[in-house]
Amino acid sequence: MNLLLDPALGPVSNDAAAAITGICDDALQSVLGHSLAREALDDPGLLARIAPWARDLARGLQYRDRYGTGDPLTIELVARFSASPLSGDQACSLSETVDLAVVLTLGRVTDQVLGEGSGARHPVANALAAPWLAALQLGYRIGLALEILRLSAPGT
Repeated sequence: MNLLLDPALGPVSNDAAAAITGICDDALQSVLGHSLAREALDDPGLLARIAPWARDLARGLQYRDRYGTGDPLTIELVARFSASPLSGDQACSLSETVDLAVVLTLGRVTDQVLGEGSGARHPVANALAAPWLAALQLGYRIGLALEILRLSAPGT
């Protein structure tokens, strides 16, 4: 499961890694069932195909362990993870793109995790169904921020 930890976010302690593994395991069992979750955890390729959101969940939990709780602005994420300094306009433009992508796609991620139509439900109902959902959503935004930074880097 530690393969889900993202090197871009930096290392975590063994205790934090174990906690992240446990939360991800519980989430996978909740969504996939025990036997399929076990198979997916033993096969990273299968996990990526049937539960791509698991990496986002681990990323959100890892971020919170490293940088504290809360929900950082996307522009803060872009600035934090950029390999080189960005101008204010660059950071703003990249973060707006990430935020638009989140608006357009997060409902599908929520539907994949909590079932069809859950993306349109009240957020409190979803949070009750999956207490780890906020960490997954944060990790999803971080993943998109990392991806846009990779795509916008010079020479790529």
